[in-house]
This record gives sequence, C-alpha cells and structure tokens, in this order.
Amino acid sequence: MTYKSLVILFLFLASLNLSAQVYIGLEKTDVIQMMKKDYPTYSCEDDIKNDKYNYIKFFSDDETETWIVVFDKEDRCTNVKITCEMSLLSKKRNELDKLYTKKGSDSWIISRRTGDILVQLKNETWFFTIIYRPAPKL
Repeated sequence: MTYKSLVILFLFLASLNLSAQVYIGLEKTDVIQMMKKDYPTYSCEDDIKNDKYNYIKFFSDDETETWIVVFDKEDRCTNVKITCEMSLLSKKRNELDKLYTKKGSDSWIISRRTGDILVQLKNETWFFTIIYRPAPKL
C-alpha cells in the first residue's frame, strides 16, 4: 500500500470516529445536518418534548449504538453520549486508544483550539457509554 493510500485510509477512518467531539459548541441545526451526512443510516428522533432537557437522539439501523446529543438553552451542543451494546466494547476502546491521548484507565483527552474535550467510557451491565464533554478547566 502506498503512502498516499495510507494517508487517505487514515483520514477516512478518523473522520468516522471524531464526529462526536466536533459537535461540541455547534448549533442544533448544524449537528443534525452533520449527523445526517456523517451517519446517513442513523435515524434521528428530534421531536422529543422535554421541559427539563434539550437533546436529540440518533440510533444506528442495527440498534447497536444510540447517540444522545445534549444542548444548552441557546441550542449549542454541550455534550454527546454514545451508548453501545457490549459486543462493541473492545473495538470502541481500541479506537479511543488510537485516536485520543489516554488520561486514565477509561478516559482520554482531545486537545482543540477552543478547549480540551474529555472522553470517558463507562461500563454498565448490558451496555457501555462513551461521553464527550468539555474538560474541566484547572
């Protein structure tokens, strides 16, 4: 495989997995457009009525992943929670290890010009969740 092919392959694979952290800070309409572009087979449930929380739910066609994208009062994305079935745990953990800087056993950090993003993996009994949110300022 040539160097150019490797670079293209890497960029393609990275673009599939970096989307969640890119959404933080974006407006709701932009997130919906990007999710439809980045994950065309995912269904969007944007008619959720809730007086307490402002979010949109996306889920994969095979129902192995559910994305909850949370927004503030100004409709800006504040965090992303991706819930996956346990069969994806090893694959997702490997992706996180390759893409981001390890911070702890189940946490990673993403450095951005606009501020760092903290990524945490939380194991549950039947599923696990990957949470992307702004890192606390020290």
